[in-house]
Amino acid sequence: MVLEMKRALGELRSGSAQGYRRLYDATYEEVYCRSLLIIQKEDQVLEYMKDFYKDLFGSLDEAYETSDTERWFLHRFYQKLRKHYHRLLEKQEKAAETGGVKTLAELPNAFPLLHRIMLTMSFKDDFSAAEISAIYGLAEDKIQTELEKLEKLLPSITEGQPESVGAYLGSWKVLLLGASRQITGAGSDGWVDSVYADAAKAAGIPAEPSPVKSGDDQFEYFVADPEPEPEKPKKKVVPIVREEPDEEEEDEDEDAYDEDEDDEDEYDEDEDEDEDDDRYDWDMEDDGRKMIILGIVLAVIIVAIIGIAAFRILGSDKDSERDRIQSEQEEEDSGNKLIVKGGEDEGSEAPEEDPEPVEAPEETPGETPEEAEALVMRVNGNTINVRSDTNTQSDILTKVKKDEKVEVLGDPAEEWVQIRCIEQNNEEGYMMSQYLSNIE
Repeated sequence: MVLEMKRALGELRSGSAQGYRRLYDATYEEVYCRSLLIIQKEDQVLEYMKDFYKDLFGSLDEAYETSDTERWFLHRFYQKLRKHYHRLLEKQEKAAETGGVKTLAELPNAFPLLHRIMLTMSFKDDFSAAEISAIYGLAEDKIQTELEKLEKLLPSITEGQPESVGAYLGSWKVLLLGASRQITGAGSDGWVDSVYADAAKAAGIPAEPSPVKSGDDQFEYFVADPEPEPEKPKKKVVPIVREEPDEEEEDEDEDAYDEDEDDEDEYDEDEDEDEDDDRYDWDMEDDGRKMIILGIVLAVIIVAIIGIAAFRILGSDKDSERDRIQSEQEEEDSGNKLIVKGGEDEGSEAPEEDPEPVEAPEETPGETPEEAEALVMRVNGNTINVRSDTNTQSDILTKVKKDEKVEVLGDPAEEWVQIRCIEQNNEEGYMMSQYLSNIE
């Protein structure tokens, strides 16, 4: 959320009106979750969100000067909620509900509006009692006392909850985290565009330009002219100039005539070579490729022959060595049989004593510790990135889709949790815990 907010503020500072929509898209889920946990009425939540974003779009100059954008945004949210407190309190009293609590998101409804605000500020957004006192004007010690009472009341509030949400009932912090996941997974997005349109119109923001339809593509396509192939230089045929014989040489023998015929044959051979040079380039490439393939086949055959010969040579050497060792052993055995002990009858051989068998120690099978049951949860976001570290700047290892099951290797109460993609390739990485839900 923080990174997208900074990008949106950067666009607004550069004068792009698209930054308002980018800022809204980066924050509306967080605003909706907190508002529903506190107000508990969706129609009142949407009305409050329109008024909140209307004021937010008009006070973005403060965001440019702050170093902690997320903290500034949460302060703006709770300050605006204070202005709506009495109006919301009146509607809450008129529309008071009766009946038991059914979901984690409805558990805070057991407390008054002010206590729901303190619950969300303290256990979800880590506001101290002093910060809550500065925004709502209440005594700091009174706020601290009320928060301690709310912690003690948690066991009685969570009685009768199903086992599927038992992991979220240990503390208010974890419970509100699970409630936010339920809200994000079960909420409808039909109101998203209408809330932004009403808030932007009230703040005087110009409407977004309509997107270009696929049939109105203004891109000009062209086909590049093919490059002309370079002309091959033609070889010049140098004619052989024959010297006319002198009158004195007319009476020479027929050897001179034969030499002229040899010259004509050489001229014809040169023409044949020129015709061979005019073959297409791909014919030459095919010939070269065939020669390479033939060379590879011959090399493989040679290597195979050498390997077989070496194997046979080594095998024969091993056999001869084994025979030599065996013969030496037999000679030693025969020599040992001739040794006799003194004091006994000569010629009698010493009896060989059988060695006592050594009992092998009995092996006791080790007890294998019982492996802890793995926690498997369901992805509640559409397409969630699985990253290599616990921040949005780290590398994306893979993506998981909605309703895909993953194994949780860390604490689901943390903002980032280590998971294993058991429905893909068991790759491990990190994702935000708000996009995980228990399997019902």
